[in-house]
Amino acid sequence: MAKEERRVLIETEKEDLLRKHHNCYICDESLDGYSREEIQFDHIYAYADGYPQELSNFAPVHASKDERKLNCHGAKSRKSPIEYREEVRIKKQLKTVQGLSDVCPSAIQSTNVISPDFKSITFNGVQLPLYNQRLGLKDNYYFFHEVETKYIENDNEIQLRPLEPKILPLVFNLKNSIQLLPSLARIDPVSKTVKLFDGQHKAVAQIVGNNRERIPCIVFVNPDVNALRVTVYEAHTDFVQQRYKKSHIDSKLADIYGQKIEAFRRKIGNPNAPYSEADILRGESVPTIRNFLLSSIIKEVNIVTDIIRLYAAESRTDQKEHPILWQSIERFIAKFCNLNAIEEVSGNELNYRSDEIDNLVFILTLIEEYAINSKWSPDNPSSKAHKMCRTFFYRTAFNNWLNTIEEAIRFSMEQMRGAKIYGALCYQKEYPPEVRKRVSGIVQRLFDHPLWVQESIQDEIAKTNQDSVVTGIFKREGLDYIYLTKL
Repeated sequence: MAKEERRVLIETEKEDLLRKHHNCYICDESLDGYSREEIQFDHIYAYADGYPQELSNFAPVHASKDERKLNCHGAKSRKSPIEYREEVRIKKQLKTVQGLSDVCPSAIQSTNVISPDFKSITFNGVQLPLYNQRLGLKDNYYFFHEVETKYIENDNEIQLRPLEPKILPLVFNLKNSIQLLPSLARIDPVSKTVKLFDGQHKAVAQIVGNNRERIPCIVFVNPDVNALRVTVYEAHTDFVQQRYKKSHIDSKLADIYGQKIEAFRRKIGNPNAPYSEADILRGESVPTIRNFLLSSIIKEVNIVTDIIRLYAAESRTDQKEHPILWQSIERFIAKFCNLNAIEEVSGNELNYRSDEIDNLVFILTLIEEYAINSKWSPDNPSSKAHKMCRTFFYRTAFNNWLNTIEEAIRFSMEQMRGAKIYGALCYQKEYPPEVRKRVSGIVQRLFDHPLWVQESIQDEIAKTNQDSVVTGIFKREGLDYIYLTKL
């Protein structure tokens, strides 16, 4: 039997469809302002897949060749309008979703009753088996269930991890594949809500992509929250195969450090009590103390400015869009800030933590002004300004100029004060105007040095993984602390 010829709509049929559809079938945006030549009438379900050619299987879509207008017909490529419409819907919805709390904003109380023999639990009227992971003398009860999303909320006490770009492919994967592992949650004894602390990506993917109203979960009953917090942290660091992004680890450490301070204040009964870092972190190893303080400083910087959020790259691949490696941010803070636990309590005039943040942000802002602004342009990667900016932040170049600029600022401040300066340059009283002027000149002179605009040197820096090679370039070209301080 000969295959049916592809149907070509006549003008009256197109007019009928336009009366029924005032918006593009794919993006749901208005068709107003689009001429008939800028509208395509597509099969909703693909004709090539054997779907019928009745008029009800056609719909108008944007098909403008004007770059200022929409071309959903061209953007869908070989996908059917029904497939691409779903993709557009999901991408549009995900733009408004930063985490699970955006799709589960207000959980309601659940009801649960554990049987006297601890063998079962009645959860929202459903009797379920209760399991126990007994560790030593401690019971850890949990059950499996598909929990209605109206009872679910994000567990901010344990897991603050934001959604990552991988959420998009996960959404489409779970539209066609079964979910292999459940999310992890706990019943909060106070709110009676189900707090989900692991598997947020899967939960959001199911809610947004499949419009699911139930999420498969392992739910812990009255667990030790602190123990779970540590377990989750270790699961994503020490025992994970694909590690957290470094920014997530720093965020988690800053959160745990903040919780230590809150616990100290609760213990003495004063939510605003001054505290000593040495007391809060007593018993921790030196590397752990440094990590806590580094993460806390990053958190404080992010409160004051968007510099780190705007320009920090999580990986070398990410450096195509953001100039500064996250490890370079950490190295910069470690170079300029005090990462030792101080004895002076918060609020003491000899505690310079707040001044330290002000000084650090001042220097970072100078680097943004002289090294990034009007230069960094990932949309135009072949421009001379962008290539120069990229050269500034290659790891080897950064490591060298970081040492040079620290040496120059220290030398200048010692000359101005007539005394040796010990310790971190930012951990001191807020820089007075004369120091700020001097530091500004040093930073400007660093990034105005003639070596940065030479393409041969740019290529030389780009090709090396050895700090010593760039050290040699700086020495050869005369970029040292003496040059930077000759203002």
